[in-house]
Amino acid sequence: MEIIFDTGKYKRSITKRPKIVTNEGPPGKRVQIVSNVVERPDQTYPVAIKPYKLDLTQFGEKIRNEVKFRITNVSDKPLSPNMVSSADKYFQVEFPESIEPGESGQAILKLNDFSLDQEFEKSFTFELNDAAFSRFTVPVKRKLRPSLSEAQQESDAKQVDNGPKKK
Repeated sequence: MEIIFDTGKYKRSITKRPKIVTNEGPPGKRVQIVSNVVERPDQTYPVAIKPYKLDLTQFGEKIRNEVKFRITNVSDKPLSPNMVSSADKYFQVEFPESIEPGESGQAILKLNDFSLDQEFEKSFTFELNDAAFSRFTVPVKRKLRPSLSEAQQESDAKQVDNGPKKK
């Protein structure tokens, strides 16, 4: 089961309680989703993530199967990121083991073979070992776009199929 909470235009702290109804067991149960939507993702604490959205959109035939991003520790203590939730079917994420105060670490998201020809919008959530056990959710998007020459070939093929266009 997947529950998607689109923060849309929400700002600050948001709580949602979707109801889950099944044909087995007691009547519907509610789960609680608590989110702190940050207006300026470059000013988060205790880490800043750049880019804060990962886009693996592929143009043409050259495969884009990974993206690198930086996690900067803006606190005064070393931090270690650990995965909490991920779309494991689509990708894997490699985090730096530890990030010292004021330093940055590079993380890498790599697509699994299954997702190379898929379009999707997913996310992953990681947790830090700080006193608050801070969590960050990073959106991941993949679209497949034909190259300009492929798009022109498709357009030409449609014109042949439909005959010449009338003016």
